[in-house]
Amino acid sequence: MLKIIENIFQSRRSDALAGLCVLSLLASSPVQALTVVPRTCPELVQQAELIIVGTVAGARSAWSADGQTISTTVSLDDLEVLKGEVPSVPYELLLPGGVVGDTAQTYPGMPELVQGGRYVLFVRGNRHELIPLVGTYQGLYRVLTDGDGQSRVLRADRRDTLVVRALTLPTQPTLEEFTDRIREELSAP
Repeated sequence: MLKIIENIFQSRRSDALAGLCVLSLLASSPVQALTVVPRTCPELVQQAELIIVGTVAGARSAWSADGQTISTTVSLDDLEVLKGEVPSVPYELLLPGGVVGDTAQTYPGMPELVQGGRYVLFVRGNRHELIPLVGTYQGLYRVLTDGDGQSRVLRADRRDTLVVRALTLPTQPTLEEFTDRIREELSAP
């Protein structure tokens, strides 16, 4: 890249100006990306204001007041609160994106909560942060039932496929083991 820039500046002024214009256009092009810092279980527990196990009772999407963005309010009930306090039941989590009419807005890396699905959520900044889950997808675990009828947790960025259920799910902690580990982290000095 430096060699290219050197060559541009060694050529005539008009060529240099054209080259700078191209570089500035490339540099100013919008790029959508989500960088997520890996989080450990102790970090998820420490950084969360609220940790709950809940079932998605419903979701509704709406345009923002300025008409620029869509957000979805997800209602969770059948709650088990592991950390923090829930202001009301059902608990309402505000997430970016959604579908209103024929318009959909999505955010890369943002997991989707499914109606009737059960989840463990590490929440921080609900209604204040764009993505109110600690570490985006790292702060959301699905609760799935394995072939033996055990409730197990699987991070929400892992797809729920037959292969995952057959090979990966049996190696994941049970919901009870997972919540016990969270409680241990909460009681650690």
